[in-house]
Amino acid sequence: MTIHDWQFDPPAEVLQSRLFAAGGYLVVRGLFDEQTLGDLRDEAEQTRAEAERMVVEESDGTEGRGGCPARAYRSGAGGELHWGLHGCEQMAETLAKVCGLRVAPTGSGTYSYYERTGDFLALHRDVLQCDVAVITSLTPCAMDRPAGELVVYPDLMREPLSTARAAGRAAGTSVPLDRGQTMILLGGIVPHEVAPACAGQERIVAINCYRAVTAAPFAPDPSEPETEAVLVERA
Repeated sequence: MTIHDWQFDPPAEVLQSRLFAAGGYLVVRGLFDEQTLGDLRDEAEQTRAEAERMVVEESDGTEGRGGCPARAYRSGAGGELHWGLHGCEQMAETLAKVCGLRVAPTGSGTYSYYERTGDFLALHRDVLQCDVAVITSLTPCAMDRPAGELVVYPDLMREPLSTARAAGRAAGTSVPLDRGQTMILLGGIVPHEVAPACAGQERIVAINCYRAVTAAPFAPDPSEPETEAVLVERA
């Protein structure tokens, strides 16, 4: 398959999941408690000095997953705390309960820092190793000046990226994550981007990728207690 090919062919387990039924993304709060959020932020600051500035001037012509989208931001590897939280069995079980889809981590995760005016990540779908992305904001959103927010295109998940590019950001849904909110995203299916940051804004997120486990869709046991993560109602 070349970068210009696109075929919508997710496995049945994904199509039957609660996450897909919700439009390919859910926003929750409470995945991490206040102390843990502070500890993640501390680890992100420790990592920042070794993080790499990522700059790509122009996106390639990828229609499906991966490729090389334009970008400007800093990216650093997750540390022991990041992996300890995202790579544990409890996280996999929580994500399964929330999403109705079993997942397995595919890496140790990253921190992304949108720290300069105009920092962004252009429209893309995630790489093949990242069916589901879990993105937690460690900083408050700029509610008075919407900028630097995630923009998702659930209505265009069946279309090549060129369709979303032609439609423009007005065809997407802006999702500003406040501190402690987490987006769970079918990033390999749903086109998405990070809009340019505004002056004085700093956005730090913890990200981990997961592959969908395609043996059987997850059906929670009704006798099990509910996860502490709470869905955030969409406007």
